[in-house]
Amino acid sequence: MIVSAHNGYPHWLNSGADFIEVDVRRNQHGVIVLAHDVLQPNRTYVELDEVLDAAWGKIGLQLDLKEAGFEFELLERALTRIPSHNIVVTTGIGESLSKIKERYPNVRTGLTRRHAEPTDADFLALDQAFVNDSDLDSGKPVWVWTVDDRRRMQKLIADGRIAGLITNRPDRALALRKARS
Repeated sequence: MIVSAHNGYPHWLNSGADFIEVDVRRNQHGVIVLAHDVLQPNRTYVELDEVLDAAWGKIGLQLDLKEAGFEFELLERALTRIPSHNIVVTTGIGESLSKIKERYPNVRTGLTRRHAEPTDADFLALDQAFVNDSDLDSGKPVWVWTVDDRRRMQKLIADGRIAGLITNRPDRALALRKARS
């Protein structure tokens, strides 16, 4: 069971989680920054390079790609500091996942959609509200996001079909994972 801290930078860097999830976009100057929503003018954003430096040797990165067009630049930058086994790229953009898998076959990719569609992604990253037995029995590993409720988290961690849990409460998920083993 993989635990990924949702929007975990910088708070969860040393949490013991397997990954921290960061949402990435490219700004008008071509700099890759952390942002979930569309970038706003005159606002300052954390740059990816800062996160890469901080995460190096401490924790894996789940890069949630929010827009297409800079997939290769994103991976080239990340792979200069983080080994491929500690990088995961998730996105709802199937074409981006295909490009990444073709060029970087050792980087794990996950398709994030409310309802999963066929793709060459390594796993499905699904909203907890929409996970069902069909998804869990699809033959692909499933990561579930964003699970913060203790009872829901406990149920999902106990389900052997769940490969990863994305949460704002990695401390809670890690304690439950430890208790399970």
